[in-house]
Amino acid sequence: DEIRATRGSDGEELTLVVTSSPLPGGLLVESYRDVTADVRIQRKYKVLLDHERRAKEILEKTVRERTEELRAANEELKRTQAQLIHQEKMSSLGRLVAGIAHELNNPINFVYGNVDFLGRYMDDLLELISLYQCAIENVDRETKERIEAKKDEIEFDFLVEDSRKLIRSIRSGAERTAAIVRDLKAFSRTGGGELQEVDLVVGIETTLNLIAPLIKNRIAVQKDFKHPIPKVLCHPGHINQVFMNILTNAAQAIRGDGRIHVTVATDPGRDMVRVVVKDTGPGIPADIQEKIFDPFFTTKEVGEGTGLGLAISESIVRAHGGAITCESVEGEGATFVVTLPFKPPEKAAAER
Repeated sequence: DEIRATRGSDGEELTLVVTSSPLPGGLLVESYRDVTADVRIQRKYKVLLDHERRAKEILEKTVRERTEELRAANEELKRTQAQLIHQEKMSSLGRLVAGIAHELNNPINFVYGNVDFLGRYMDDLLELISLYQCAIENVDRETKERIEAKKDEIEFDFLVEDSRKLIRSIRSGAERTAAIVRDLKAFSRTGGGELQEVDLVVGIETTLNLIAPLIKNRIAVQKDFKHPIPKVLCHPGHINQVFMNILTNAAQAIRGDGRIHVTVATDPGRDMVRVVVKDTGPGIPADIQEKIFDPFFTTKEVGEGTGLGLAISESIVRAHGGAITCESVEGEGATFVVTLPFKPPEKAAAER
């Protein structure tokens, strides 16, 4: 059989199947079968198959894209949910801390306000005792011996000296407690939903005071505040939480003695403040640096961290129109850089 293409009398293209049969005498008989309709059907079927294949490929690509979008949306939803839960907890904690600070403020003020009176009363009593001491020479011998014996029994000289030390210690402790209460109130200040002009240096100083027990006697804090530094329009409680997370992580990363260097300066050429926190800890391995801002990712032991601290910090800074980055070489510590605009972009745009 042989397939031939030809044209009919009307010019239409025809497809014929030619069958040749030999006859005696060297003759050849050819029979022709018109398969034009079948060929057209096969061509249309092939076109349909090609269309179906391309449609299937497009559909599979669309499904993959939608699946990736759904996965990304689900991750963003999980991140947002975690952030909302954390922010609600921080808001509740802030209100709790503010309430506790307010309640502590009254008794601390009572102690702090009365310790000076106590000191003056003690001085008056000691002065009275010194007058009696001068008059002891005029009493009989037995009374004088009883007085001297009592003084020896109660260690009178030590008692006088130690009383003055105790009063100074009470005063110092009351001042320190009052400062802690002020720092707690400042740190927990949320200001509702309104933006406030905040001095970042004050916020950092407050945070360092609150984490003092974590760094005491082992970590030296070096502060480099390049004044003047303009105030930043922000949510104070949220920004304080960012510094708390970064500084706490730095202190916890340092095993034994070490240093934390904090620099605050304006970013040249831009209306932004740049805060740099550098520590002498072990650093962050390169393979996990890109994950440190992911929600629930943590290198701490179970129960020591949730993995939300830096994720929440990154979200807060981004919401204020800023950025937070990390640079680290394993074995050489880590450096976190936070840049914040003087005013959030939408606020600055509205004013313009």
